[in-house]
Amino acid sequence: MTMPSAYDFKTLPEAIVFYTRKVAEVTKNRDREMHDELMRFKKELHERIDREYDPVL
Repeated sequence: MTMPSAYDFKTLPEAIVFYTRKVAEVTKNRDREMHDELMRFKKELHERIDREYDPVL
């Protein structure tokens, strides 16, 4: 199962809420197979945060 991109969300807070809920779900279910997808999303999320708070990047 692949997760959407952090850039697919209309707003940054929506992306953060999705990530937070997904981490809780994956942790609760101990779904180790989702680790790589979570790490990809986390990387994209941090890139988006950097871009939105420092547009020069």
